Parts: sequence; C-alpha cells; structure tokens
Amino acid sequence: MKVGLLLGRRGVLALALMAAACTSGGDRRAGRPVAPTTTVAPAVGGTVRVGVWGEPDPDAPTLGGAAVRALVLPQLFVARPDGRWQPSLVVGGSDTTAPDARSATFRLRSGAWSDGSPVTADDLRRTADPRFVAGVDGPGADEAVTVRFTQALPGWRRLWSGTDSVGAPAPGVWGGPFVVASYERGLEVVLRRHDGWYGERGAFLDELRLVLVPDDTTARRLLDRGELDVVMPPAATARTSQLDGFDGVELASAERSGWWVGLVLRADALPLGQRQAVAATIDRRLFVETLLAGEASELGGFVPPGPGPWASVPAGDARALRDVTVQLTGQIEEPMTSLLGRSMQKRARAAAGRLELRTAEADRVEPWVAAGEYEAALVMRYDGPVVCWTCRWAAVDEGLARAADGGDRAAASALETRLHDQALVFPLWRPVPVVAWRTGLGGLVANGYALSAAWNAWEWHRLAG
Repeated sequence: MKVGLLLGRRGVLALALMAAACTSGGDRRAGRPVAPTTTVAPAVGGTVRVGVWGEPDPDAPTLGGAAVRALVLPQLFVARPDGRWQPSLVVGGSDTTAPDARSATFRLRSGAWSDGSPVTADDLRRTADPRFVAGVDGPGADEAVTVRFTQALPGWRRLWSGTDSVGAPAPGVWGGPFVVASYERGLEVVLRRHDGWYGERGAFLDELRLVLVPDDTTARRLLDRGELDVVMPPAATARTSQLDGFDGVELASAERSGWWVGLVLRADALPLGQRQAVAATIDRRLFVETLLAGEASELGGFVPPGPGPWASVPAGDARALRDVTVQLTGQIEEPMTSLLGRSMQKRARAAAGRLELRTAEADRVEPWVAAGEYEAALVMRYDGPVVCWTCRWAAVDEGLARAADGGDRAAASALETRLHDQALVFPLWRPVPVVAWRTGLGGLVANGYALSAAWNAWEWHRLAG
C-alpha cells in the first residue's frame, strides 16, 4: 500500500508564508544586537504574533488545543521552567497536601468568566477528572476548598493545570488572561485581553495572535524578516546557531523539558519480534550526538534521575522484518521525522523488510495514536513536570501506573521495564527548549514545561522609550 504525504491547508499556508518572508524587504545589519542595559518601563497595548507548530484550535483535544486553552481558561497552577508549580487560580501559599496525599486544600482567587459569572468551586466539581478526583468540598468559612482524590496523589497540582484547565460553563465563555476573539482553522487564533481575569493586573498586551507555522525553517525565516515576533521551534540541526545569527533577535534557552520525541509501537498490530525490529532500525546516538548536537539529549527513561532501561541500546537486529511491511506514522511538525523515517527505511530494506511512511499534521496523528489507529509512530509528546503514568500507560498495567502516580518509585521503574521489554516505546531524545523573539519585546522566559512560547504572554510587553 502506498501512503502519500498529507499536508492539508497548513502546508499551503507554510508555502505562502515562506514566499512572503522571502520577498519582504529590509537589509540585515552586521552583528548581533546588544540587549539594553537600562531599565525600560513596560508599555501597555500592542499585538504580538507567535509562531506555533500545532493547530491552535481551542476546542481540539490536542496539545495545540491545550496550548490555547492554557491562555483562555483558568488553571490552578502554571508550570515554571524549573519544574515547580506556580499558583495561578490558587491563592499563593494557601495550598497544602494531606499527610497521606489523598486530599489537598487551597483557596481560590477571585475571578470572572467572560460572561461576568464568578469562577467558583462548582467549576472544579463540574470539570473534575474522575480517574483522580473523588470529590470537591467547600468552600468553607475560611473560603478553603478541599479536593479528595481516588488514591494517594502527591503530583495533584497537575489537575486543572498543564494540559488541563477549568472548563468553561458554556461554549464561547473564557476565563484566562485572554479570550478568543476569532479562530480560522489552518491560519491563526486571535486572543484579546480579558479584563475579568484574576491576575493582580491584566495582561499588558491588547492582542495575541497564535499563527500556525508548522515548518520550523519557515518559522525562522518569518522571525528573521519580522513577520513573526516569537518562535519556539522544535529541536533541529543547528537550530540555536541559526536563530542566534539573526539581527534584532533575542534568544533564551532552558535546562529542563517535559517534551520528548520517541517511537511508539502497537502491541495488537505487531508481534514482539517485529516491534523490536522496528526499534532496531533507529540509530539514536547518531541523531542526538551528530545531527542534534547541543539541541537535544538522549532519553533513556522517564523516572529521574536514573538512566532508565533504554539508556544503553546495543546494535539492534532488524531481521524479524524480513518480508514484512510496517506502516510508520510521523508528524510533519517534528523536523527530524522525515530524515529519521528515511534512515529507518534504509535499515529495514537491508533486512529485506519495508517501512511505509505516513506523515500528517500533529492534530491528526495525536488522535490516531490515542485511538490505536497506527502500527508504529514517531511522535512528539509532552509529560509536563510530573509524568501522569495512568494517563499514558494505564492500558499496559493500570496497577503499576496508579502506584507510580501515588509516588511509588519502584512501581514507576517496574512499569518502565515492562514498556522496554515489550517494545511498546523507544524514547529517543528530549529537546533543549529555545525561544527567540524580536528585540523590543519584554517578559519572555524560555520554559521547557510550557505548551508553547506564549505560556506567560500576560507578562509580555513592548519596551517603551
């Protein structure tokens, strides 16, 4: 079966944007700009254009959709670059975890939905994840809310946070620092400042535009030409040095990341030997140490700080692919997928096997993988500061997954071993988070635990003077 490249409207958009970038005027000055050394007051107002690689559909159950919802819906906490949770809807310093980690108590800041109704504990009750939340009590006389969990859950701060948010009471109602003004699929979502947000002050910016630019090369060109203000491209060869060479552009990176790239394989579609053989077609060290030098690090496991069961991967044997055809799905937004897929095809052919490449947008691939509509897939995934083992691996062993979420480190390691031995996943690398922005824009912070560069856009401002 021959599977073609699936691009859709965003492919047309990327080509159009690249053409615009290549024809836009302006000469580059020699040398890098020097960041101002004086304190400059933030200006209120203005529009900022952010290039995003995932479809910014606020209603989609995808990472691209979650990135928008994090800006337009309330969240209990926001993940900081160091992996700690910063209170958002929760009053700072009010959150406490019970000694048995089976409940937590906190107070909510006052805030309003865009229809004028208040954000309350009822909204938490209405949008609780039943896998983890047994009930929400309060608020009491002290205005405290208590969330009871279905099990010990020391990582409970990820609830209604990260990829999750407090759901709105009705369609078209928003409650974050911004509201959705308009959305055009395949193009952009336009966000406007929400004055009813619970922040101590509202956002500085009037407007934030999340522009879909799935191709990292196009995103860099548009930033260089001033067609975009901010980009946070996935890891690619010489990504940082290319961004660093742009005139009038600032650059920041972070040490930690909740993102990873890996190969996932479906047990009911491929027998164990074939799953192991597909993984054996990857030379991870070549990609990370040579093609992604300084841009990513090899990923040997998910339980820090241990190396994990995939830390040492001997030369694989792909002979089980002989006379076998396997469909390999990839995401067009991941810049190394095409090269990696071709490399895997070459190694499969040497073993008299065949890998057929099916490449599509992330917002199509994510549901395919979630629904099991794949055989093998190269994916970008996000786990945030704390891995949700039940969310990711309950189908493999729910008991171990729940124990791991309960803080049982041995259970997490045992589940990793199962994933490794059954060849259900082959983690490849963690990208170094890098954000680049046009000089004159302040407040940006690189955050590898963020869903997009715009994670703290309510703090962004134009530098006046």
